[in-house]
Amino acid sequence: MRIRIFVGTGGVGKTSVAAASGLKAALAGRKCLVLTIDPALRLRTTLRLDPGGIDQRVDLASLSAQGELWAGLLDAGSTLNRAVRLYGEPRQAETVLRHPVYHSLVQSLAGMQELMAIERIDQALADGFEDLFIDTAPSRHALEFLDKPEFFAQLVSIPLLRLVGRTYKWFEGSMFSRLGRKSLELYTKVEELLGAKLVRQVLDFYSIFRTIAEGYADRARRTSSLLHDPKTTTFTIVSTAFKAARDGDYFLGELDRRKFHVETLVVNRLWPGVGGSFGADVPPQAAGLIAWYRSVSEAHAQAWERVSAAFSARIPKLICLSELARDIDGLSALAQIAGQLASLDPIRPE
Repeated sequence: MRIRIFVGTGGVGKTSVAAASGLKAALAGRKCLVLTIDPALRLRTTLRLDPGGIDQRVDLASLSAQGELWAGLLDAGSTLNRAVRLYGEPRQAETVLRHPVYHSLVQSLAGMQELMAIERIDQALADGFEDLFIDTAPSRHALEFLDKPEFFAQLVSIPLLRLVGRTYKWFEGSMFSRLGRKSLELYTKVEELLGAKLVRQVLDFYSIFRTIAEGYADRARRTSSLLHDPKTTTFTIVSTAFKAARDGDYFLGELDRRKFHVETLVVNRLWPGVGGSFGADVPPQAAGLIAWYRSVSEAHAQAWERVSAAFSARIPKLICLSELARDIDGLSALAQIAGQLASLDPIRPE
């Protein structure tokens, strides 16, 4: 089992590189899932997936693949529903799924996408995928999906919350509930602020949901340990020539601080150089265009040299990928990128 996580800012081709890396592994015989936690759904466009589907197998018949390539789009609601049904008792699960607080939780809780990303990784591993290629959101905030589950796991472990979750039903039904509420100034203030009905609904929901939340926390810790294990999980930073120095420093620093292993820096969309000379009969407009292209490609080459010098001792693998003639659209374009990756970074047999 291997997990590769791709990070980078917007417009650098991160989704395409992640999908092409998955395709390369599938061509070599692996059962792979490319999972995007990017709400922009760029993966659906790239692989021409059917709308509405979550996990879909990509048809690789034209490429004679030995393995399987699947594409997954993170749906926070569906992921949480599956977790509730998997890890809750049947009656408990149905009560949770019908609870009004649960619907508000799924639809409006900030950070739900990040919380469910870790749960989705755990589910994918349970589904038997050998390789996971995870496409994160194109933002410097993409690393929140690594931070929030750990925070949530710490939160549900707070003794007071565990006590409330375990005793609320008894407390609500006991003769001491009214007396207790009057004596708890903090509880009264919260009721005044949010409304007694909402507070009671939240506490009632948590008393039902508690064991599922604690189960999520346990799985989040387990998955987090896998993500910190360099034998299982590696990170790939994707950037472009003129952004690579800045992006590399930022993401490498942030991931190092969190004790994650960065294996690869991909500098994407480099313009290949133009060799040879052109005769005097070349039209002025064409000559100007050629000169402009050469200046840009030379600037890309110089940027790549600077990036190589800056990161060769800090990141094990540095890869440059050439700009394709057309926009990435469909499997054939991904196959071209996969071919570049295969020539530069062949899959090692296990």
